[in-house]
Order: sequence, then structure tokens, then C-alpha cells
Amino acid sequence: MGNEKAENLIFRKSIFCIKTQSKKIATPNVIAEKCNGVLFGNTTIKSFIFSTDMALIENNDADAVLAVYPFSPSQKIMKSLIDFSEKPVICGVGGGLTQGKVSLEMALVAEGLGAAAIIVNQPFQNNHIEAIKRKINIPIISSVSLKELSFKDRVNAGVDIFHVTGGPNTASIIEHINFAVPCFPIIATGGKTIENIQTSIRSGADAIVLTPPSSGELFKSIMSQYRSGINKLKNTVNLF
Repeated sequence: MGNEKAENLIFRKSIFCIKTQSKKIATPNVIAEKCNGVLFGNTTIKSFIFSTDMALIENNDADAVLAVYPFSPSQKIMKSLIDFSEKPVICGVGGGLTQGKVSLEMALVAEGLGAAAIIVNQPFQNNHIEAIKRKINIPIISSVSLKELSFKDRVNAGVDIFHVTGGPNTASIIEHINFAVPCFPIIATGGKTIENIQTSIRSGADAIVLTPPSSGELFKSIMSQYRSGINKLKNTVNLF
């Protein structure tokens, strides 16, 4: 378990190249070079940062923010992120915990605050998507993690974009969507390697979602470097 966690952290640090001079967390070049992008209004988006951490949002070069969290949707969080971010924000409004009237209300709030789109999770019911579609004009994104879903029914309900979060099955789910609803916009969550991202793009992903290392993880790396530097000074100059 410890080795797996360490390997995942190393990957996420390598995927997001830390630019020490500009203090930016840079997305992999392959995304900008190979992705077609998804159109939100007049803006083509190829990369998303999956975070609600304002420090990480401020210091990264992704095209947009995916603001989803494992709690009920919050108007305060939506407003804070949209007001703060100088890029499009996609707001989560429902899934397994929240559906129906509450999700509809949050979708209307998100649109009113200036969200670029809303996103619902796989358990969200199609009739609730239909109800939201009748009330808002911004795109509706549906997260999916299994092939066993009627993608055509989802599209007929009003979904505009699919977000594939299938882990090791992501590429095959993308291919399945391309067969079920050809030429439909697809966003895919980045995997554990650059090769995973490239496979998703080759399979038909138009944009990639990346999860950055947390502030705590970044600090741990930085402090390790500081301690290493001090140890070198102690060994060389014998200051203490």
C-alpha cells in the first residue's frame, strides 16, 4: 500500500512539471499538442485541473477547473471558485448524494454565477437531467465509469459532453462511446502515466482532466530539498 501511494505521488509530480521560476504547475505538452479540445462557448478547452484548492488553481496552466467534491454542492464554493479563477469553471451539482430539485436549484445557481458548465455523476437519473436541460443554457457533462450505460439515453436526456473516469478501462469506454454516439465530445481523467494519457487521446478523448499533487505533498517535496540543502551546509561549513 505504501509503495503504491509513493508511486502515485511520484507520477503526479512528474505529470505536472513544476516550473520553479514562474511557480506554475504545468500540464503535459502532449495534451495541448494532440487533443482536439471541447468547445465551451467561444473557448476551446483541452485540459482541466481537478481541484478546489485556490492556491493550486492560481498556480497551474490548465485551461479550466473541474470543481467536484464528495459532498453536497455548495453555492459558497461555486461563487468563490468562479470569482477567483481566471478560467472557466465546471461545477458539480449532483450524483449519488444529490439529485432532483436540489440539483436543479444548484444548476440554476451555477449558471447565474457564471459557470462554464455543470457536471453530474453516473448515478444521476436521466429524468433529472431532462429537468435541468429545460432550465439552463450551459452544457451538461455526465461522468461515466462503466460501459453498461445507455449513452444514447443519456444524450437524449440532454447531456452535451461525457467525462470518462474508468480507471484502467478508460480507453475502452471512450471507444465504446465513440461507437454508441459517434463524434460526441469526450473528456477523460488522466491515468497514472503519460502513456495512459496518450492512449486516452488516441482512443478519442478530446480533453484530459488531471489531478495535481496536494499543497501538502508539494510542501513535503520542497521541505525535503530545504533539509537536504541545510544538511549539505552543515557537512561543508559545520555551522552547528
